[in-house]
Amino acid sequence: MTHSEAEQLLKLDGPPLPASLSLPPACLDELQELILKAKVISFDVFDTLLVRTVLNATDVFVVVERKSGVAGFHEARVRAEAKAREARNSRFGSSEVTLAEIYEALDLPDGLPVGWSAGRLMELELETERRVLARSPGVEAFYDLALGSGKPVVAVSDMYLPPDFVQEVLVANQLPVDRVFVSCAYGKAKHDGTLYAEVASALNVRPEEILHFGDNFRADCSEALQAGVAGYHVPALREQLIRDTRFNPRAIGQLVEAATRHRGAKRNLLSSALLAHLSIFKAANPAQSMAAQFGAMYAGPLVVGFAHWLSLMVKADNIRHLRLATRDGYITAAIWQRLGLPGCASIFHTSRRLTLMPALVSRFEKEAPSLLTASTSVTLGDCVRRLNLANDVELLAALEKNTPLDQPIDGPRRVEAALNALRDCRALIQDIAVDELEGYQAYLRQEEFDPQSDAVADCGWALSSQRRMEQLLGQTFRGYYIGSLEHAHMHGQIKSFLFHKGGHKGWVNVAERAVELLELPFAALEAQICRFDLQQDGSARPVCIDHEPQYEMVREVFVKRMHRQTEAFADFISPLLAEVTVEEFQEVLFILFDALVNKPTPFEYHELAGLPHNREFGKSDFATIGTFWRVPESGVYAKQAGMTRWRDYLRIGWISLRQAGLMVTWARVRRVIRRRFAAGR
Repeated sequence: MTHSEAEQLLKLDGPPLPASLSLPPACLDELQELILKAKVISFDVFDTLLVRTVLNATDVFVVVERKSGVAGFHEARVRAEAKAREARNSRFGSSEVTLAEIYEALDLPDGLPVGWSAGRLMELELETERRVLARSPGVEAFYDLALGSGKPVVAVSDMYLPPDFVQEVLVANQLPVDRVFVSCAYGKAKHDGTLYAEVASALNVRPEEILHFGDNFRADCSEALQAGVAGYHVPALREQLIRDTRFNPRAIGQLVEAATRHRGAKRNLLSSALLAHLSIFKAANPAQSMAAQFGAMYAGPLVVGFAHWLSLMVKADNIRHLRLATRDGYITAAIWQRLGLPGCASIFHTSRRLTLMPALVSRFEKEAPSLLTASTSVTLGDCVRRLNLANDVELLAALEKNTPLDQPIDGPRRVEAALNALRDCRALIQDIAVDELEGYQAYLRQEEFDPQSDAVADCGWALSSQRRMEQLLGQTFRGYYIGSLEHAHMHGQIKSFLFHKGGHKGWVNVAERAVELLELPFAALEAQICRFDLQQDGSARPVCIDHEPQYEMVREVFVKRMHRQTEAFADFISPLLAEVTVEEFQEVLFILFDALVNKPTPFEYHELAGLPHNREFGKSDFATIGTFWRVPESGVYAKQAGMTRWRDYLRIGWISLRQAGLMVTWARVRRVIRRRFAAGR
């Protein structure tokens, strides 16, 4: 797809295409009647029988350039083809060239990398084509009916690749045909109608006895009809994707623009691959759920991109052991293994809950406000339960003497009363904290965690878990995160994948409006640990958060479907991953999540907004993602019950002031104002 073709396709005002070319039985019967009337069934090859795992045929040249290290190869290869076609047309009146003729016209720069020549580059191009070509799910019904008819099935293509190579790739993708006709072998083409006469003559049939299927309306339909052949239009998978309004049009449009840049602008190879992936996913899953679509379009690129970036950090910083923090680390670990990334990476238990209680031993006044959860209408009893301390009868009785456990903490006075109750119970709380500290220290020893040579990876944002762990250990360590906000704990060993200390305003906007959508791809169904108990032998025994299955049952199907498609994207991109840059992941991910958060489709918003939000303490209190998601044009979307009220912000602000001080609280206040103001515009 060229840049001009992309612009034309994006501007089409026609009606949305069907969800898929998967045909109902009645249509298959009608199609079979057509096939029975013909003597020969013909198929276009590229974008019909076969699809590439990149959007543009010329992206193969980008892959060759990056794999070989021959700078400028992509542009040189495009120029060589144009030059070869012009030369052949002037000599023979036909612009149909062979791959060998193109490489004869290739002007390579001086100082090629050792071992690379025009011949070797041509071999690499063929190897890359083999790697990126796959059977199209959009034409299986057509092909299977044709094959089952017992009639000759042939492939006809306007292409510079050798006929034997095209036949080889078709067979490798379980698409055998009786014969292959390629324009470069005949000096004639479909796009001017002349190749059809050659096909009819070679098969000893009249043109009108051929039924031809193809994606290019001009070459496969209009010119076929002019030549007497019955041309049946099968829209390319990418055209179906672009016109399907369930897929975010803003994101798709920007991805197409990034994938088809021209006039010297650098194309985004990941954008091209993702569009190809979504095209194939849509055709293979005509009735896909939002969970599957979210996994294919959003979760897959985010988790794979994060894992890819982590592997580069591990190599650059010479990390001995990468610790993938729970909850978010489970899917990252699965993708790490699936991609076969180098280095040691495993699940590591660290979280806000695991580090909060141990921190109270030495920093009670500083950390006590964090015991009061920021949920709306929360009570002191709720806070105790979410800390998994509801069975401590002595603590509950002591707190009850100071303030009612079922009284909402919905204002500064009640916040102060709750904090006073916690202070009055300081000795009891710190006894619990000492036990948890000893248990967690035992776990760290058991894991052989080394702050000097290990690193912890997590989603990020304020990085309070790393801050508390460093205070516990008495030294800093490396931390790798998707992003960190402006008030986050920070030092030179902390790095961020997408936005660092709030430095990228676009990403900060995304995080402020719907950080839950950035966290959703990392949702886990595994039991979560709230503390470790020290055993007599010095080992640490994990204690899981009290599980209330009704909160997770609604999410379970969504998470499983999402993660299946996350893994499917990892499998899809794996052959190209070495040629995709971190910068390309960063650009694509911003396109995706900026569009999702600020301009979701009704399908995206209503399906995702109603999903229970998975809080760290194991309960959502029926809060959904829509409770926190702020869409600028919010009038278009259903408003969620339980949206944060101003008095809740006052309560949370008071807690922040007591815990973090004036500067950090003021930064948070500005974020809230921006978020609320943007939501109301």
